[in-house]
Amino acid sequence: TENREQAAREAAKEERQEAAREAKQEAAKRAKKEAAKQEAAKERAIKDAEQASGDPLDVLVLGVDRRPDSGEGSSTRSDTMMLVRVVPASGEVKLLSVPRDLYVEVEEGKKDRINSAFAYGGIDQARSVMEDLTDVEIDNYVIVDFVGFEKVIDAIGGVRVDVGSGVFPEQWNMGEGMEHLNGHKALKDARYRGTPRADLDRIDHQQKLLAALRRQVLRWNTVTKLPGAIKVANENVDTDLGVMQVIPLARALVFNGKDTKME
Repeated sequence: TENREQAAREAAKEERQEAAREAKQEAAKRAKKEAAKQEAAKERAIKDAEQASGDPLDVLVLGVDRRPDSGEGSSTRSDTMMLVRVVPASGEVKLLSVPRDLYVEVEEGKKDRINSAFAYGGIDQARSVMEDLTDVEIDNYVIVDFVGFEKVIDAIGGVRVDVGSGVFPEQWNMGEGMEHLNGHKALKDARYRGTPRADLDRIDHQQKLLAALRRQVLRWNTVTKLPGAIKVANENVDTDLGVMQVIPLARALVFNGKDTKME
């Protein structure tokens, strides 16, 4: 009986050792596969960066005040309006935020707040009003609603940003200083206007948030997430930029943008 128990213990020990060896080998395979994935992503980014155009791309970005329960075709105003200029060959990014209450001619003979242009005539009207305001011919557009914004932020693993001190309502649990925000909290940060400078403070929050997102994307471990993040964006964001156009553009901006700042 004692011999059988000893043999059983030794057999169990050998099984554990074999399982540990297999687990170690499997971990080594995964690490090797991940390293190869990182290297392939880097090579693709280098190739896209070398082929990147030096021509600026001007993109109208709208964050729309649309919620999941909004009816199909319901009129909605743009909650956020930005004009983004990117130069793939240099990685340069310039950002112009337009206050939502800016009083402009939204259609011929009709003045209103600029954020109502989208409600008057959709993306075409919003584009026309922005072009008249800036004298910049817009190449493409991106429209993102609240749900899409949250999903895109979550797809890249959230974002680390300075939320300040005593800025947000205590019950929001936003934290203080540098915090890692998921999509839900990032949306709160981007939309909050309950400060003395209201929309101007909100614009400052949004630009800091975008700068933080850009810093995160510049890390190589994020490059491998770009196709997945862009897939999520494609499913939740309305844009005339195609996926096959966006992925090489994003890679080029990541590779060429590491030494440049967003203005």
